[in-house]
Amino acid sequence: MEQRPIISVRDAKKIYKVGSVDVHALRGVDLEIMPGEFCCIIGRSGSGKSTLLNLLAGLEPATSGQVVINGKHLERMNQSELILFRQKYVGFIFQAFNLMPYYTALENVALPLAFKGVPYEKRMRLAKKALKDVGLESHMAHMPGQMSGGQQQRVGIARALASDPDIIFADEPTGNLDSSTSDEVMGSISKTVRSHGKTFIMVTHDPNMAEYADKVINILDGRITEITINPHPLTAHNIHPEANHEQN
Repeated sequence: MEQRPIISVRDAKKIYKVGSVDVHALRGVDLEIMPGEFCCIIGRSGSGKSTLLNLLAGLEPATSGQVVINGKHLERMNQSELILFRQKYVGFIFQAFNLMPYYTALENVALPLAFKGVPYEKRMRLAKKALKDVGLESHMAHMPGQMSGGQQQRVGIARALASDPDIIFADEPTGNLDSSTSDEVMGSISKTVRSHGKTFIMVTHDPNMAEYADKVINILDGRITEITINPHPLTAHNIHPEANHEQN
């Protein structure tokens, strides 16, 4: 049976009102993403890439057009339905980590599960497994301030994975990291989401980060200008050896 896209976007437009002026952030986007694809949306500041990510994640509505995820039309949902949709299907990795400073790594990963009503013992078990999956088994009791930037971002990866979402979105996940730590984090993301078969969609302005993706979506002035398939994406196993990677 032919595989269907997990994400299908048809003529999506987003217009913001700034005073009496219409600002066209997206100008008719068409896009399909298949289950398990590792995708990168790349463009300079103001290109519309973050707006597109917000539409795909159900964080804001399209002005017109269709956004269909897992067969569900996001443009037909109200806010309550969108919240439930995100809880069930979506995970997020943030540029600024967004960790609770006085919670341990384990507590940070388990916290979203508590909001979903997962019982204590189960959410702790899931959080421990997620931290092990990103190589932080020995850091579960550490506070964010006791960890490097790369380790904090791996906690963020574990938090996104713990609830077993179908799709993980990341907005500039290496934006606060130096180049070698960025490679270490992207290697960890690639290895983890691929091993779990997750669909991953990342926004970045850095072409080096796009080398990890199966599909690279270039956007400029609210329009997709090019979609390329990368037959040999970088992974944790083929990152250039001269990089000085963080070990923990």
